[in-house]
Amino acid sequence: MTNLLAHLSFLYGADKAPPLFERLQRIMAEYRMQVHTRDARLTERDSILITYGDQLQQPGEKPLQTLGAFCNQHLNGVVSGIHILPFYPWTSDDGFSVRDYRKVDPNFGDWEDISSMQVIFV
Repeated sequence: MTNLLAHLSFLYGADKAPPLFERLQRIMAEYRMQVHTRDARLTERDSILITYGDQLQQPGEKPLQTLGAFCNQHLNGVVSGIHILPFYPWTSDDGFSVRDYRKVDPNFGDWEDISSMQVIFV
């Protein structure tokens, strides 16, 4: 963490770095409580599903809902994690030219669809 403070000092100056560092620590602590992992380390035994958020589609359902249902039904105890490629609002480049990292593209679903994926990771 001292490296992070040094980087923040370099980027924002010694006077602004400490409050930014404190704020960043609070944000990271909040997210850590939301992450459910068996262990923070990845090994050769881990398998990660990497997919686009709209890879699975079903009529009358948002793609992230379909993906969540599939993962919850078929991937419990099978994968170590899921990495969903950009599902944010975007302008080009198949989602990699992101307009807003805080929103989910409404064509895919919403944040509730993301958080409802209750896969039990191995």
